[in-house]
Amino acid sequence: MMLFNDSSEFYFHKLLDGSTIGRFGVLDSLGLTHGVTTLQGFDTALALSAPGDAAMSFASVLGLESAAWLKQTHGAESIVVDSPGLAGDADGLITDTPGLALVGRSADCPLVLVADSSGGAVGMFHAGWRGVTGGMAKEFVREFVARFDVAPARLVACICPSVGMCCYEVGKDVQDSAVAEMGKRALKFFAYRQGKLHFDMQGCIGDQLLRVGLVKQNVHQAGVCTICHEDLFCSYRRQGEVAGRFQAAIAKG
Repeated sequence: MMLFNDSSEFYFHKLLDGSTIGRFGVLDSLGLTHGVTTLQGFDTALALSAPGDAAMSFASVLGLESAAWLKQTHGAESIVVDSPGLAGDADGLITDTPGLALVGRSADCPLVLVADSSGGAVGMFHAGWRGVTGGMAKEFVREFVARFDVAPARLVACICPSVGMCCYEVGKDVQDSAVAEMGKRALKFFAYRQGKLHFDMQGCIGDQLLRVGLVKQNVHQAGVCTICHEDLFCSYRRQGEVAGRFQAAIAKG
């Protein structure tokens, strides 16, 4: 069952057990197992308190028997894995092992699902504003390309739901950090609204991916704000310390 617009690139799908996950049509077309959890049918508190249990549970929902996850650090490191379990302290995972779910978690930050369109490998990375302004997207693509000898133009990237520019108020320090990393082109992802500075993280990550060699038609944004859609997503900005975590996962094969 499709929810929202059935022609949408990113859509919500209701599973047989009544739970709802988000999916990307382009990853469907590549035959990749993937999804984004929502508040409808998933334990977001477990994803915060026991991320390993939550990752394995979500992998099972997706029909997979194994999962890898991280202690996310808001940095720019990625880890290549070939086995399940806690991979270490980093914000990106990459694998060419079939059936291994790479799982990230968030409460507003973008999670990005990445795939070699020829089927060689898949990856996932998490990028809050520190990751965005610290070059997470650039470093992730460099690691992916180096380890699996794939041209950046063959990569497909899907930016999952996250806090949107509509709701993401930031300080001038965030803008300064973005300019330090990206130059003045970063300014187009910031705007003042009613006297408050807002940041478009999804758009900024998309731009960074293009700058390291991905092609425009292969970079996809969910365009869904986690603060606006309180029926579907937990949000640290909206809920504070009591917020749980939603998950995103991708697997080869």
